[in-house]
Amino acid sequence: MLENYCSYIIRQPVISAPVFLNLLPILLIWRKRAYNDKMFFILFVYLILKFGVDLVMFDLASQRKNSVLYYNLNIPVRYVLTSWMFYYKLDYNAQRKWLMLSWILFVAFSAWDIIHTNPSMGDLYNHKMVLYSTTLESLLMLFWIMLYFYNTMRALKIPNLLTYPFFWICSGFLLYYSSLLFIAPVLHYASKWDQWMDIGSLDYIPYAFETVSLLLFSIGIAQYTGSSYAK
Repeated sequence: MLENYCSYIIRQPVISAPVFLNLLPILLIWRKRAYNDKMFFILFVYLILKFGVDLVMFDLASQRKNSVLYYNLNIPVRYVLTSWMFYYKLDYNAQRKWLMLSWILFVAFSAWDIIHTNPSMGDLYNHKMVLYSTTLESLLMLFWIMLYFYNTMRALKIPNLLTYPFFWICSGFLLYYSSLLFIAPVLHYASKWDQWMDIGSLDYIPYAFETVSLLLFSIGIAQYTGSSYAK
């Protein structure tokens, strides 16, 4: 088993790097006790869940088994958790209500997309990546990020964004979802387990930006102090 892992890491270092880099922001949140803040607690839960799913997918990929099912099931959970952080950062109740409505609609849409793409759910070997959910998730997350930035800039409540932890977290999500939006339309067609389409370096774009986003999360979390963040 360990030999398979090492072999896979050597063959796919770009894909493997973010799997283990998940531990950096997780440990920083634990060390800083940032989980006492509601928003950082959600981020903490998201990162732990992400680490678990990534490990399972890493294990299956190292054994040359189809791991797409876990990716598909993780999409609605990922969206709810990541967008939930913005619930505490949006200024207006109307915006929060639209955010909560988007959870219900997106989960329902993702379930339909998974079933529509994979009529035979029991056939795990030939399970395919969803057609539309990743693109829609990226669009929704980019909307909430830009809305948060707009509200923040208009209200001028934060004197220095570069020392504000959530700014770095938003920047990480912004980079990740921007790259995912770029590559998502071709993922369904490229990620066929039996006939993998060679799209060159494009296949590594989400993983490279995921690595950068995790580093940005870590920069933000490293600047967290309970008293100053509350202010």
